[in-house]
Amino acid sequence: MRKITVFICIVLSLAFVLAFTAACNGEVKPETAPSSETSENVNEETTATSEETEENNASEPSGEPVEEPSEEPVEEPVEEPVEEPVEEPVEEPVEEVVLDVIPLRIPDEEPDWSGSWNTPKVEFDEIVPGLVAQNVYVGYDGWMFYGATIDDYVGNFKYGPNRLQFIADRFIERFEFCEENGIKLYFVVTPNKNSIYPEYMATEGIEMAEVRGIDVVLDYLKENTGVTVIDCREGLFAAKEERPAENLYYKLDTHWNNHGGFAAYSQIMDVIREDFPTAVKHTRDEYQIDYFDSYMKDEAYYLGWYDTITEEGPVYTPKSGYKSTMTYRNDSGPYGEFVHAYIHEDGYRDKTDYCRFENTSIPEAPSVYVIRDSFGIALLPFLKESFSESTFSWTLGFDKDDILEKKPDIVIMQVVERSLGDFFNQKAFK
Repeated sequence: MRKITVFICIVLSLAFVLAFTAACNGEVKPETAPSSETSENVNEETTATSEETEENNASEPSGEPVEEPSEEPVEEPVEEPVEEPVEEPVEEPVEEVVLDVIPLRIPDEEPDWSGSWNTPKVEFDEIVPGLVAQNVYVGYDGWMFYGATIDDYVGNFKYGPNRLQFIADRFIERFEFCEENGIKLYFVVTPNKNSIYPEYMATEGIEMAEVRGIDVVLDYLKENTGVTVIDCREGLFAAKEERPAENLYYKLDTHWNNHGGFAAYSQIMDVIREDFPTAVKHTRDEYQIDYFDSYMKDEAYYLGWYDTITEEGPVYTPKSGYKSTMTYRNDSGPYGEFVHAYIHEDGYRDKTDYCRFENTSIPEAPSVYVIRDSFGIALLPFLKESFSESTFSWTLGFDKDDILEKKPDIVIMQVVERSLGDFFNQKAFK
């Protein structure tokens, strides 16, 4: 018991000593408010610092402009609704279709340098404006003219009253034959090359006459017969004015090219459609037009420089394809420059004397029988696509039996200006 009491006393003594020691080492002094002197010093330092800040702000320019206070009320900007751009539909590029075409001359044909057409008749350096040789008249800018057209050009014709009446009587006979058989007759005259391009004639002393044979004959027929006369000079002059850069005739040939043929075709169809609205007239934009080396250069042929001098010609290919089909063809044999003509896929060749076509795509269109000469070469590709049936006969005659057999709705007699004299002789009318 005594021991316990002694132990408690020792523990209490140690606890007292520890508490006393902690009190001596960790004595905390209470905080006191700063004195007035200290407070004034703090205020002075704070004021000074504030003044220095204002001076610094005043001396250093601000990056933003300072707006002066405005007495007027400031309107809040009203944001207008922004229209979103409408995207236009993007057109897909249309792939251009290039058609296969039939060239004007046999492809890769080797020239026959021993042929008469390649045997020079004059020296090459003599082929200059004003040259007259081998029935060829050399004009300006490489143009050449056929000698047989000069009489027409200068107005050297023999159509007196008796001759004109004879011509009219024969036309009346043909007109009445057609009328009796329910056929419409059209007379188409295609002009000479120098009638359309007199500006390239270079022969001194040769001028175009104001009145020529073509004017006298056609005016007489219009006044004294019931035949519908189509003078293709009208269509060719219009095409020449509309597209002066496009030659309507070959420079090296007496014939017109397909530009000229199409211009005449358009005029012919305008007249025919007045009587036969179901006949189809094709427009220029329906064709793809390409250019190829041409065989049609008879003036160079006559001079003996056929394969030395070259010229390109236009080829019209229908974009929708040819609709007519050849049902008959007859050739009399190769002759002249036409031996160089290309054979078409349907069997037609520009030297073909007689041929027939059928066009089942336009059964309601009328049928036609065409009496024609070499100028019909550039008409045939267009005319055969405009009628349900078409017959082309290269002749000056008038075969009544064949016409009756074919039973056409239309007969076209086509002749070039320079052949009017031959066309109107008694033999041609039989």
